Amino acid sequence: MRNLCTLSDKNYVAQGKALIRSLRQTCSYPFTMYYLCLDEETFNALEGYDVERVRLETVEASRGEITHYKQMHPYNEYCWSLASTFCRYIFEKLGVADILYIDSDIYFYQDLKIIEEEQNNNSIGIIRHRHNTSSSPDGEFNVGIIYFKNDEAGLACLRWWNDAILFGSHPQLATCGDQKYLEYFITGYQDKVTVLDKTFAHGAPWNFRLYVYDNFHTNGTVIWGNIEQPLVFNHFSRMKLEEGKISPTSGQYADHTLGFQVFNIPVVNQFYHKYAQELSK
Repeated sequence: MRNLCTLSDKNYVAQGKALIRSLRQTCSYPFTMYYLCLDEETFNALEGYDVERVRLETVEASRGEITHYKQMHPYNEYCWSLASTFCRYIFEKLGVADILYIDSDIYFYQDLKIIEEEQNNNSIGIIRHRHNTSSSPDGEFNVGIIYFKNDEAGLACLRWWNDAILFGSHPQLATCGDQKYLEYFITGYQDKVTVLDKTFAHGAPWNFRLYVYDNFHTNGTVIWGNIEQPLVFNHFSRMKLEEGKISPTSGQYADHTLGFQVFNIPVVNQFYHKYAQELSK
C-alpha cells in the first residue's frame, strides 16, 4: 500500500496533521497521502504538509449524485458518505493502483507495513470493531481503516458501497452512517476480502477495555484474549481538546468504556495525554 487518503474539515485538521506526522515517523516506505479538504481553511492549513490536497468542490463536480445526496442529508451524514466517494474519485479520476482510507483521528505507533503484510495483496481489507458482532446496528466492522485494490473485485466493491450510500438502496444497512454496509463485503466478495486483525491490534474507545497492557511499555504489544499483538494505531474517536482539557469521547461511548472508567487505565490515559500534545502542535 503506497497510496493513502483521509479527509476532514477545519474542526479536524489538527487531527489530520497528527495522523500525517505519525505516518511519517513510523512508516518504513514512501507513500502519497491524498487529503480531501472539506473547506478552504483546511486546504490552506495543509500547505507545506507534503500531501496531495483535493478540494471538496472538485470531487463534487465529478458526479451529480454527490451533490444531490448533500442536499438531502444533514452535514454529518454527508461527511460519513465521503470516505467511499473520495476513494472512488481517486480510482476513477487519478487511476492509482490501490488506496488505504484512514480516518483523520487515527494515530499510528508502528509501521504501516504490518497492515500491508496481513492484507497480502488481496483486493479488499476491513477491520473489526472487536467489541460487537453483526447483530449490532453499529456494525461488526469499522470504517476507520479500509483498503481497496484497483482491480475488478476492489473497484466493484467500492462502487457498490458508494452507490448503496448515495442511492439508499440498502436501507437495512443504513443504521450507522456508511459503516454497517461493510458487512456486505464479506457476503458479496468473500475470499477477496481480508479481515485485518489476525496479526495486529488497534485501539479505540469501544475496545480499549478488551486489552491487557502489561507489555506495552516493553515491546508495544497488547494482549487480546490469549493473543499478544503489536498495537499499530489508536482511533481517537470524538475526542476534544479545549483550553488544554481532554474530553476523551465528548460524553459518548459510556456503555463501551465501563462508564468512562477505561480512561483511568494508566496506559490508555497516557495515550490521550500524548495525543493531546500532538494536537497542541
